[in-house]
Amino acid sequence: MNDLSKMYQVYVNKELQVNKNEILNVARLKQKTLSFLHDLGEVCQDSRCFIFWEKEEAIHHDELLEHYLDGLKMLMSIGYELRIDTIKNHTEIPNRLSLEDIFLKIYQSMMNVSSTYSSQDYQNTIDDYFSLGFQLGIDLDEIIDHI
Repeated sequence: MNDLSKMYQVYVNKELQVNKNEILNVARLKQKTLSFLHDLGEVCQDSRCFIFWEKEEAIHHDELLEHYLDGLKMLMSIGYELRIDTIKNHTEIPNRLSLEDIFLKIYQSMMNVSSTYSSQDYQNTIDDYFSLGFQLGIDLDEIIDHI
């Protein structure tokens, strides 16, 4: 079992302790989707990728990491709601998309998840979210240490 799959299983086990044997709760899934999109917006703001009227400021890595991890936890919680059993290992493949494009891609794929409940759409979203983290300078060990 790979590191991401182990991390996901730990999170699912926590969720199971709280929400045993429930069927898909569409209202809760929508709430979690909104929460994730909010966290994604926080990461976007922290990355400073859309600041074009203000002067350049340094990115505060600790703040960025905190918001990124909030989004990751919510994304894992969404996986639990969808009853996703495992996630595939994400290898660090260089992403050729700009930060703006990857944020928009994650947003679009998350909207697909919330309308289709597809495990493939969910996997695409989590893959893109990890790619975003790597592009922002957040490495897998740092994620695992804080989750």
